[in-house]
Amino acid sequence: MPKVEGQQFIGWMGLTFTVPENWDLVHARGNRFDGYLRFEEDGILRCEIQWTLVPAGRVVLDEQVEHYLKSLEQILRKQGKPVTIRKNIHIVSRRQVKRNVRDFMWEAGTVGYGMMWFCEGCRRALVAQVVGYEHEPVKEWARQVFLSLSDHAEGEWEVWSLYGLKFEAPIGWQMSRSEMVPGKIRFSFRLGDYELSVGRYGPASVLLKGKKLEEFAIEALGKETVERFNIHYRIEDLFGHERMVLLGKDKRSSSPLHVFLRRLRTGNPFPHFRGWLWHCEQSNRIYIAVGAITPEHEPLWEHFAQSVRCHED
Repeated sequence: MPKVEGQQFIGWMGLTFTVPENWDLVHARGNRFDGYLRFEEDGILRCEIQWTLVPAGRVVLDEQVEHYLKSLEQILRKQGKPVTIRKNIHIVSRRQVKRNVRDFMWEAGTVGYGMMWFCEGCRRALVAQVVGYEHEPVKEWARQVFLSLSDHAEGEWEVWSLYGLKFEAPIGWQMSRSEMVPGKIRFSFRLGDYELSVGRYGPASVLLKGKKLEEFAIEALGKETVERFNIHYRIEDLFGHERMVLLGKDKRSSSPLHVFLRRLRTGNPFPHFRGWLWHCEQSNRIYIAVGAITPEHEPLWEHFAQSVRCHED
């Protein structure tokens, strides 16, 4: 998706949308079945998105909206604020978002515009709201966020994008690990006992001070990977960056007994290791994409690794 001026693109658990670039993602939790995202600006709530999977049955959206607004009104009144709520304000339409949708707004010192929808395709019920003050263009913010929002990917790949890390992951591979701390973002996806992993580290000027990229690579790969695979590398050019191309074999694959027991137990060969690691000077970050895969996964691995974007042109 092309970069929109003044906007940041977010992709998480199949959801994609844009928000103003000065809104910070402060909470990202849950999974595909139930989750929550929260954005703030200088500590002030700006946007919330929550979703839940409805596995079966009919969803009466009007009843769900009524229940949600009653709960919201109770919370606001407990804060001692007079509350005004309006429904069906037509900030977005079913035709625009191609979903069964209801919208609403509330005033209680601050102003909130929200919507709730249900997607028959992925069976997700979703609530989103954008919050601000009366003198701010809250309605326009909300319209931009709501119209950009999608709750599931089309095709075989879905886009993930947050905290300066953007990539595509194959549908069907489930997130197995995530780490989001200052200076490090890392996600891993599994299908059986095969794995894809991607991450970004920074600032590179600090991490590489007095250290070669090869030394940092050992740290980024981790003890488990280094002990499991015999890995060698070569240096290539990637988008003008110096890239380490990592290749490796599972150490157990050299043992006929281990190979026999593996095939007896799983019917599959040991995975081999593929990886790229590079320093992006434009973003002052280090990026890594690695996979423990079979030869049949090679095209999938190439797509995954090539989808990682380290900076916008």
